[in-house]
Amino acid sequence: MSAAPLYGGECHYWRHEAQQWPQVLADLREAGFTVVSSCVPWSVHERHKGAYDFSDNRDLASFVSLARAEGLEVHLRLGPAVGAELNGFGIPERVLARKQCQAVSGRGTPLWLPWPAKMFPAPSFASTAFREEVAAWFSALGEHLSAAEAQVSVDCDRKAMGRIGAFDGDYHPDAIEWWLDFSDKRPAPRSYEEGDMQRVLAWVRFSEIYEEQSEEWLREAAQEAGMRTAESTPTQLTIGGAPWFPVVTDAEQKNSVLLSLASGTQEFNLFMATERERWSGEALSSDWLAPLLAALHEAAFHTLHRKAPITIVASRAEKRAAIASCALEGATSTVTELIGLGPSGHAELALDSAARLYPRWLSAVKEALDLVEVPYRLLGENDLHQIDGTTKAVIVPTLRRVDGGVWSALHALDITGMRVVLGPEIPVEDELGGSLGDDAAKPAGAGLLAAESLNDIEGLAADLLELAGELCDLWIAPQSPNVTCTPFYDDSGEAQLLFVRNRSAAQAAAEANVPLGCVLRDALSRESSAESEGIAKVTLAADEIRLFRVGREESQ
Repeated sequence: MSAAPLYGGECHYWRHEAQQWPQVLADLREAGFTVVSSCVPWSVHERHKGAYDFSDNRDLASFVSLARAEGLEVHLRLGPAVGAELNGFGIPERVLARKQCQAVSGRGTPLWLPWPAKMFPAPSFASTAFREEVAAWFSALGEHLSAAEAQVSVDCDRKAMGRIGAFDGDYHPDAIEWWLDFSDKRPAPRSYEEGDMQRVLAWVRFSEIYEEQSEEWLREAAQEAGMRTAESTPTQLTIGGAPWFPVVTDAEQKNSVLLSLASGTQEFNLFMATERERWSGEALSSDWLAPLLAALHEAAFHTLHRKAPITIVASRAEKRAAIASCALEGATSTVTELIGLGPSGHAELALDSAARLYPRWLSAVKEALDLVEVPYRLLGENDLHQIDGTTKAVIVPTLRRVDGGVWSALHALDITGMRVVLGPEIPVEDELGGSLGDDAAKPAGAGLLAAESLNDIEGLAADLLELAGELCDLWIAPQSPNVTCTPFYDDSGEAQLLFVRNRSAAQAAAEANVPLGCVLRDALSRESSAESEGIAKVTLAADEIRLFRVGREESQ
């Protein structure tokens, strides 16, 4: 966790006149932001190959200097596919028009991205020609920013481009060379074949490696150009949306941000913070923004922690199988969202039964823990090192497949005495569809989720409640089953902030158990609720989440 809070706001410098920058940056600082973030679109600066414009409202170095003078840190996202509702996602059309730079689909065609207002071919991050173009752009940008105090980040997230199919790409010759090295010279699959699942799963895993290798190269290219790359990037929380998507209300946006914070997001970037074209909604126009950031600063939110006795580990093994076997292969993420596929999203259309069922089990476990107000945290496969002495039990929903490294880690945790729960099935295959062989036996002390629990959330909740051990009877609303309370504590163990969420579609009048003498002050409305006989009454609208500053009567 950073020594200072990283509360970022997105401001696209080139979309404002240069003379507006001082006021915009002052507004961000006054609202409580500590970081100003912006993408840096290649196409905005390039006039023609080798010629770049860093004048007027494209003078990024001057924007950075003004931000630093205002007391703001600066985070620049270089992409190179930055999105930002720009044609070509900010990559110059001349680059995307070069066949050598284009990603190749499984059908041997350019990988077209149907993005408003103009579709374009996706770039191949494996392409040597594309990398040479990027390196030249980074070199010019690095020279311009040579005296600027800013951190930069890079990415090549193809999902952000709307391409989520296993066989969308990339079949560029340079990418295929990577694949052949990874796969011991096996031909790259171009469609789902149930009888060839190992090769298909290897291709999906290779797609992840493709992104990892590409981002590593982009970081090195930025560093070679003299730019300072960020070690990590704050979580991006969206405020508003592109005009071709359904309008999100201000109340919905507030709830979305509060829910992310309650779930453990403590460093973030609000996208967007300032007004711009091709976008509807921005944080600075929301009445709740400044009070929220003030409350986070006052409580030193970035230093607080949740107490979560249960850790859920989300496996990618079945997710890869869902991607590989999707019946709607080639559809963009926007299409699948508009269809309304259900709680499992894209996995609802998986031809592989275990892959289709896995997200439902993951959701069932989370819903059951919420029902009995047991705090939990969700970790990915690469985050198991975060499991520590505060964790009482680890739950890992499993079906046919499991990552081999996760399986070994669960055996190791079991040996230490950590309670481990798997199931409802004991996996028999690793993440690439190979047999677990001699390692197939489940950890000796591990429990199994009952198969019938998927349709009996209350029964599952009762079973999982026992895993948490003896829980504190404070910061819960026992008479309101659809209301959850999430306190954040300081290092002394005192609760400083409390998120209260109504998960039902009807208004709720909750009675939360709180310490004697406690006063809850709504961080946004400033309304206070003092406890009476250890009970604080909180009214919540349907699907609402509220944030309270926790205090004592004598300090109010």
